[in-house]
Amino acid sequence: MHSDIEKNLAEIRNKFLGFEEKSSVKSYYPLLKDKIIELEKSENFLKDKSVALLNILEDLEAEKKKTQESEEKYRRFFEEDLSGVFLSTPESGLKTCNQAYVNMMEYESIEELLKSDPVSHYSQAQQRIDFLNLIRKEKKLTNYEGEIITKSGKHIQTLENIIGVFDDKENLVEFWGYVKDITDRKRAEQILKNAAMEKEALHRELLHRVKNSFNLIKSLMYLEREKLDNKEANKILENLEMRIGTLSKMYSLLNLSGISQKIDLGEYLNQITNSLAESYLEDAIRIEIKSSFDNIETSPRTASSVGLIVNEILTNSLKYAFPNHKHGNIYVSLKKTNEEAVIEIADDGVGVSNNFNINEAKGMGLQLINMLTQQLSGTLTVESNHGTKFKVVFPLDQ
Repeated sequence: MHSDIEKNLAEIRNKFLGFEEKSSVKSYYPLLKDKIIELEKSENFLKDKSVALLNILEDLEAEKKKTQESEEKYRRFFEEDLSGVFLSTPESGLKTCNQAYVNMMEYESIEELLKSDPVSHYSQAQQRIDFLNLIRKEKKLTNYEGEIITKSGKHIQTLENIIGVFDDKENLVEFWGYVKDITDRKRAEQILKNAAMEKEALHRELLHRVKNSFNLIKSLMYLEREKLDNKEANKILENLEMRIGTLSKMYSLLNLSGISQKIDLGEYLNQITNSLAESYLEDAIRIEIKSSFDNIETSPRTASSVGLIVNEILTNSLKYAFPNHKHGNIYVSLKKTNEEAVIEIADDGVGVSNNFNINEAKGMGLQLINMLTQQLSGTLTVESNHGTKFKVVFPLDQ
């Protein structure tokens, strides 16, 4: 009886400690070794507890099976993943990798890739040094874009996720890498980028030509106007010149900014104000223009309408608000209020008649102001109290 127990215990002990097994979980309970030796010395324990040991062994076998299943899942994930997976050391290079990484690097086998010089995968040795130093500094790299060289010498763009493994002294021991070849994606991005740059260049050239065309028309109108003796016709052409000049400034500003979809409305109105002041004020001391413009980005379509409105109102103030060389002030402002823009142009000149109604105005300029305000889905009010104040409110582009 005693020898049978000893024999059974020996079998239990061998299985318990994983002797002669090839599994990676061999002796995964080595700390129990001393307990087993102690139990061997107690014959009474062997007689009474051998069944308990067998139960423990069954539990251990079940745990070992779970571990083996987990290892198998990990192995399949590692080997079958379509992205490259590798484990490397700073000094000696790759320790292991999956077949996807081998295919990416254009080697014949895992063994051949593992024997390759890690420095050969970089254009310069310093690039690997910098890469390792970056891992040491960051500990983990997420979506890191790099470049590596394959066996055939082809340069490929990569997206890498790297996790460093460090010892107690914070020395980099090894690092895991998960790599995707994004060469095709980067090439497509560059093609799109080049196409966008070409489109923008063509668009800017178009803006430049439109601006030049406006200036040419303006110059031709000026030459024709100089030949006219009819004051009324001369006045009509002069007003058209100023309107064309206003549109030309917008295209010039779009071209200079390099942004064809948006325009700084404040800067645009500032240019219009300065241009009109230079055109109409022979004596800047007599009439002073005070301006304040918020920086509001809007579409060229909206800006062109606003520019023409400001041009018409400010031109009227400069030409008619201060007759007989009177002195005065003109106030021009652009403010942003919630989702609306507010333009106010006021002067302290002679004002308009009490029965003035902007909706019934006959002049082309005032009709143009009314029409453009409606295009902006805005409102227009006119006040006459110690001068004239025009107020235009319109919604901003969404």
